[in-house]
Amino acid sequence: MNDQEFKEKYDKLKNSKFYQQKMFGWRPLPTISCITIIFVCFAIFFIIMGIIILVFTAQVKEIKQKYYPLEKYPEDYKIDININEDMKKPVMIYYQVDGIIQNHRFYMDSKSDKQLKGEEVSDDDLKKDKICENAQTIEDIPWQKKDDNNYDDKANPCGLIAKTYVKNEFTDWRLDEGSIKEELEEEGIAYQSDIDTYEKVKDNKDLGEHFLVWMRPSPFSNPRKLWGKINKDIKQNQKLEFTINPYHYYNGGSRYIILSTRNIFGGKSMFLGICYIIAGGLSLMASVIFITTYSSFHRKN
Repeated sequence: MNDQEFKEKYDKLKNSKFYQQKMFGWRPLPTISCITIIFVCFAIFFIIMGIIILVFTAQVKEIKQKYYPLEKYPEDYKIDININEDMKKPVMIYYQVDGIIQNHRFYMDSKSDKQLKGEEVSDDDLKKDKICENAQTIEDIPWQKKDDNNYDDKANPCGLIAKTYVKNEFTDWRLDEGSIKEELEEEGIAYQSDIDTYEKVKDNKDLGEHFLVWMRPSPFSNPRKLWGKINKDIKQNQKLEFTINPYHYYNGGSRYIILSTRNIFGGKSMFLGICYIIAGGLSLMASVIFITTYSSFHRKN
């Protein structure tokens, strides 16, 4: 390319619509009619979605039974649950603990990611970052006590999340006197991102995925945690029996065992559907306010 050709191409580019800012543009000018239609469309969408979610939620079957504390404890701590309606597989097993607020920032920060990843954490690291404050030794988290250590040893894992961990052992699941051990699944209950990040925790037989589920904070004051699932249909009038060993180191509040089916939106929760309907109602209200205000102002002028 010679100098003359280069100059011609350069001049052409310099005088193009892009460089001279003469490109075609579209600048929308919202009108009251346009805004009202948009809000009405949002209102219709949110209300319909809320109704759909509530309809699906109503189809979820749920059975909830208290297991701690009880006025009278059964022999060997066996719990019976009478099934009052058919439940299609998979039947999810949750436990709920009242009186714990997991979404507090101080609570969520009270853990050592380095330690949970299997790396060595020194006392200086804990003091410098103020992580695991008030829960650094086994004396603070006694469920970690074993024969070969003492209460002055460093807790692993440390922190308030570990201290409040509800370490339940549910065993010997039976349905109408028949064992359902083969249909019971305790793996695959934690988020894959947590499993990938804290692989050492998953491989720890004393913690496993149950602790990973507990580590993910709940937005509600009474956290409900997934414990496992039963890959078997449960019929009405059947009796589900299991043995439980609830550790009492951190009592918290009352504890419940919950059996629940699922739908495409998850478990039984009216909250999401109600939020959608409220959002739709607010959008509809906004559209009415806009058109009413505009009509009143337009008539005055």
